[in-house]
Amino acid sequence: MNNSFVGAARLRPRVWRTLGKQRGLFLMMLVSAAVFVLFHYVPFIKVSWAFTNFGEVPPDQVSFIGWANFAKLFRLSVFRRAFANTLIINGMKLLFYFPVPIVIALLLNEIMVSWYKKSVQTIIYFPHFLSWVVIASIWFKILAPQNSINAQIAALFGQEPTYFFASAKHIRWILVMSDIWQGAGYGAIVYLAALTAISPDLYEAAIVDGANKARQIWHITLPSIRSTIVIMLILRVGNMLEIFEQVLIMCKPIVRDVTDVIDLYAYRTGIADMQISYAMAVSVFKAVICLVLVLATNRAARALGEEGVF
Repeated sequence: MNNSFVGAARLRPRVWRTLGKQRGLFLMMLVSAAVFVLFHYVPFIKVSWAFTNFGEVPPDQVSFIGWANFAKLFRLSVFRRAFANTLIINGMKLLFYFPVPIVIALLLNEIMVSWYKKSVQTIIYFPHFLSWVVIASIWFKILAPQNSINAQIAALFGQEPTYFFASAKHIRWILVMSDIWQGAGYGAIVYLAALTAISPDLYEAAIVDGANKARQIWHITLPSIRSTIVIMLILRVGNMLEIFEQVLIMCKPIVRDVTDVIDLYAYRTGIADMQISYAMAVSVFKAVICLVLVLATNRAARALGEEGVF
């Protein structure tokens, strides 16, 4: 009898026993998986709309128009502006946000007092669980031109307060800083988990050799979590075009020239203007670019000798 068939026959009862013992966990996972599939994969069924004039004509007159919607993308300056803004804002986040969780994890890893470490972790993790509506309200209270910390500081120096949320010069930096405040602490969890896998013997040997704390971090800690950093970088680059809720809530129409992004543009054209097929083309274009970015970053990582996502 085929050995593989025998192995599969023996494995089957064990799988069912495991499912029976952990059915609660599997049911919880099933709900999460169902929600993920519903909102991330089911919409792909309607990708064909991007190649039709759906939404622009009555349903019984919908016809195939090929690549017309995609050609329209690059003819419209408003799309080119949204695409450029998306790259600029997420590029700023990649440059300034990405290192912060790593630094936070390194600092937390050096705290030896357990209660103090847990207190700091709780404080910096908390903003992650706030909605962007709450976060926008907090930042507006701080940076509003009247009755705010911003107004008090300006009055202290005899200056007129700046209305940051209506300033094209400052609004992108507000998006970056609020994103760091909201997610950097929680993002450090992955790196903290990677740090626990480093053998203490390496640090003991470094101390014997006379290495100070900075050299230990540079020569032991960072190389040990390099693969984790690369994987997180690949995933971050894959989300280079993902930004919607933050901009929708925090940005006013007066600064749209510098904050209009692809997702907001697709939402506005698809929902408000009912150009559904064109909005679908915008979303498909974004998905393809994200896929290309992930593949390119993953290939570059593997070419440099690092482990990629796949």
